[in-house]
Amino acid sequence: MNKKIYPRVATRLPVVVTNEEGMRLKVVAIATSNDGFSFQCSTLQRNMVTPGGCYIRNGHPVELEVHLDLPVASDESLPVKARCHIAFSRRVASDRCEIGMRYKAIEGDGYKNLIRFIETRLAPDAVVM
Repeated sequence: MNKKIYPRVATRLPVVVTNEEGMRLKVVAIATSNDGFSFQCSTLQRNMVTPGGCYIRNGHPVELEVHLDLPVASDESLPVKARCHIAFSRRVASDRCEIGMRYKAIEGDGYKNLIRFIETRLAPDAVVM
């Protein structure tokens, strides 16, 4: 079983999600860790990200491209571009959903950037942006 090295940290980060048809959506990540993140969206956005709200297609989780800019200082952000699959999708209100993502492949220095962001957030003197 794949265990997390770092805990999940609360965030409010803009994320650009590109679905299988190439449609791009801007959403907000609410938590992130070294193995994935979750974001909130409207039910309409969920239906665009997941075909008809179903996150399993042909027996496999739906895959998405994601781009996050992770703030590590007031004037610095680190990019993460990755291929992810959907781990869960749940309704949190009548018109809001939460979708959990798992990283499949992270480009370039993205994983290093992700770890730096998480370590910055976990530091005892960290300032939440």
